[in-house]
Amino acid sequence: MSNAPIQREQFQSETTPLSEGAGPRGSVTRVASLAKAGAAAAATVAARAFGLGAVGFVLGIVAFFVEKGTGLLAHPSERWGALVYLLLLAYMAAGAIGLGAAGMWRGIGRVAMNLVQEHKLCQRIVERVFERAAILAEGAYTPEILRKPLPIQKLRDVLSRAITAYATSDDDESGLGGFSRSILRRLKLRVCLHVETKLIELIGEETRNQSTVELTLDRLHALAEEELDGRVMDALDGARNQQALLWGGLFVAVLALPPIVLALLR
Repeated sequence: MSNAPIQREQFQSETTPLSEGAGPRGSVTRVASLAKAGAAAAATVAARAFGLGAVGFVLGIVAFFVEKGTGLLAHPSERWGALVYLLLLAYMAAGAIGLGAAGMWRGIGRVAMNLVQEHKLCQRIVERVFERAAILAEGAYTPEILRKPLPIQKLRDVLSRAITAYATSDDDESGLGGFSRSILRRLKLRVCLHVETKLIELIGEETRNQSTVELTLDRLHALAEEELDGRVMDALDGARNQQALLWGGLFVAVLALPPIVLALLR
């Protein structure tokens, strides 16, 4: 008779105490909460993208007529009087695409931060990743591997493989439609990338502070529960603002370039 259920029960009881809400019932609740948040994520991202896209579209029109009215788009060529309206199309497209993309990234960032802060996505990822890492490290689901010191390089490799396996799986996506599932999968992947980066940083800090060449999964799990949420939130906030500034800057550049070029040609 297989002893897999006994091993899984031992794994949950013998590891370090999990955060509140962990365990079978807490895990089911968290999965349901993630699924509900994933269903709302698509609407949030779409609303941000279309909302700022519409604002950008209007701003493009306003900017064109302001520049044209002030003579910034003037040129002595007779044909230019009709061709100048091609810039109106360019300005509208730049506004819709540039600010729409900025809104999309702001929406993605907001949803990702909400999943981390309110729905404990990081904790869910860490739980699933360390379950997978234990299997990859030893080939069996046993609690002993959590307390067995592993060489740092092997630990990094195991975590990287476990995170990739989770990020590309359909875990926590049950009950979602196609678009919502796609959004949640992308958000999972983005958060997983930040989780992997921050776990590697935690390994480096721990080995530097303790002068160790080996580390246990149990110890790293404890460190992750203490520090990971805040670090991932900071990383997500930085990425969200960076992308929004990038696309907003593209819109501004499109508005500024034609007057500069025409001024040089006059």
